[in-house]
Amino acid sequence: IGSFARFCRCALSLGGCSGAAMPKGTGRIVIDPFTNGLLTTLFGLEVVAVFAVLLALPGALPAGCPLTGPQAFAALAVTCLALFPLIGLVKLIAGHACALLSRTALAHLGDPVAKVKTRNKLRDQSWQLTIHSAMTALEAYILFVDGGGEHWLDDYRSLWTPHPHQQVNSKRSVHLLYLLQMAIWIVTCASHRFLEERHKDYVMMYVHHLVTIALFALSYGFNFVRIGTAVIFLHDSSDIVIDLLKMANYLKLEGRRGGFLVEGTFAATLGVWAYTRLYLYPVRIVWQGVWYGSREVVTAPGAYGMDGFTAAAGSPFTRGHSPGAKLGDGSFDLWANLRALPTHATLPGYWACGSLLTALLVMHVIWYMLLWRLLFRSVLGQTLHDGGADEYEGGSDDDHED
Repeated sequence: IGSFARFCRCALSLGGCSGAAMPKGTGRIVIDPFTNGLLTTLFGLEVVAVFAVLLALPGALPAGCPLTGPQAFAALAVTCLALFPLIGLVKLIAGHACALLSRTALAHLGDPVAKVKTRNKLRDQSWQLTIHSAMTALEAYILFVDGGGEHWLDDYRSLWTPHPHQQVNSKRSVHLLYLLQMAIWIVTCASHRFLEERHKDYVMMYVHHLVTIALFALSYGFNFVRIGTAVIFLHDSSDIVIDLLKMANYLKLEGRRGGFLVEGTFAATLGVWAYTRLYLYPVRIVWQGVWYGSREVVTAPGAYGMDGFTAAAGSPFTRGHSPGAKLGDGSFDLWANLRALPTHATLPGYWACGSLLTALLVMHVIWYMLLWRLLFRSVLGQTLHDGGADEYEGGSDDDHED
């Protein structure tokens, strides 16, 4: 079980479609040049589009944003630039602290981060833990403290009432969150492409970062910040246990000698991911919040922007709603609504955002299946340490010197 941390983000490699390969005996990851070039081009286009929209479209920012377009452009650029030295500082401190810990308190485990390669991986993960913890704290403050808290996680009607075109999200903390998150993901994607150690799930993680940037841009541009905040919270909070698991594994804190920390964080990962990413996320966000709930609320009789359609149809009950029904009572007929209104001006980004959120859900399922697959393999007695290094890390730290 202690070797599972090496696999936590490995997914497409199971089917041989990761876009990454490791020539036998080299211990090095080789990325398909065409795939890498295509993803890098998409990344560049995304970044250019985000900054261009801030400058060229003054009305692109949602109501309640305390900044103008040019101010937001400058703030995002400065935040991106400031993150690079901050990342370096966090990694420097973590590297020295873990090296000291490895030589002293963990000397009985064989100085687990003596190798530069392992220490670099631990430093990279320390930044992920730092940012996930900090962002989770800010998101929890927005959802549960600021202004008395919100019901965006447990009542999908609150996500779309009033309509996003009419919502004025005056909480500065929400806009700060989006500014920080967009900068973080742009820098994370750049770091993933140009700076960090490569793993065999390199392509899948690259796609994940691109999807995330697109979702942030779309949700902020369409003023879907309520559901966006809920999505971010579920992801950041559940990533903390993954970060701890991987760091515990790099430090070889497994078994009795390691205090069973790897085993404990692995069990916690299974539980936390099952609840946040395989229950709350698909049920409360993807289904109730987007595919089903948004249409029920936004196209309801008397809702904003629906008068023209109602007049043309001759009745407000031609799009899945029943006379006398209340929002959230389960009577809404989604399929009737889709037939009547495949697209509508009051549902901007419905198909794009829904598809991207569903793509993230597919990744969650793949990663979670991988965890259980590894558990099953360990029960059968297969040694996972070297296999994990070859499959995910790109070679065993024990076999390849730095």
